[in-house]
Amino acid sequence: MPSDGSPRSDRGPSRPLAPTGRGALALVVATNLLPLAGVVAFGWRVGELLAVYWIEVAVLVLAHAAAAMFAERPIVLADRSFYITGYDEDAERDEVWEREPEPTRLVPWLPPIYRRNFRVVRRSLGVFVFLLFPLVPVGWDALSYFTPTVALATLGVCGAQVAEVRREFFAQRAYEDQSPYMVVEAAQRVVFFYFVIGTLTVVPVTAVIFAIEAALAPGLLDRVGDAFGVGAVLLPYLLPITLAKAVVEWGRRRAFREDDPDGVATWFTGEDPRREWKKEEESAGEG
Repeated sequence: MPSDGSPRSDRGPSRPLAPTGRGALALVVATNLLPLAGVVAFGWRVGELLAVYWIEVAVLVLAHAAAAMFAERPIVLADRSFYITGYDEDAERDEVWEREPEPTRLVPWLPPIYRRNFRVVRRSLGVFVFLLFPLVPVGWDALSYFTPTVALATLGVCGAQVAEVRREFFAQRAYEDQSPYMVVEAAQRVVFFYFVIGTLTVVPVTAVIFAIEAALAPGLLDRVGDAFGVGAVLLPYLLPITLAKAVVEWGRRRAFREDDPDGVATWFTGEDPRREWKKEEESAGEG
């Protein structure tokens, strides 16, 4: 402010936060660490937090499965390094893919769906086998964590996923350039990432904790639980999962917004044969 007390006229408006800048990355990490702080410091139920995480991934899979019904491009399986459930390198396209697509318009405000895509969507839902793994040790007790709080969070998760699919798939008319395989692949890459992180977390962390308690500090877990609550005991498990969630959000954001992302975002970008389609279309146009 100048010495006469008048506001500075040379100061422009504040710059918006870059969606893939360091500030946005810090915000994504901090936002995902907040629930973890709630578990440790405020006694939030760990089961409810994990239930919301699980529901978010399940809704992600279902939302992409629904969006895949609108995808127009044929499937290209050649030379892929990642295959969704129900497909492998020896899989062959059904003969229906050799025919002209038969679009069906359900409502005027949505693009048409393609019945041939249903086979791909049905096969892709086999990924729920991997999603059931975390529920095995909990069993039917998992239903006890579906509380009103979790139900309310589920509504928010569903709304967020629908908005994200609308933004990434419909608003940009991506359904014109993607195959149903590519759409469901985007969700399955997230599931596979979580599955790997969970596998690499549970076994080593459990082994280290029991080794420390047995060799150095018998009864350590009980003392920590009595002093700080069960959240502190589970912190070594929750922290990798929470950070993995931040990585997923950040990687998917960069994959969507950047033309040529690098690092972990390349995993969430997926394999896109559209480059070859565009080359063929450009060659045909020039001819």
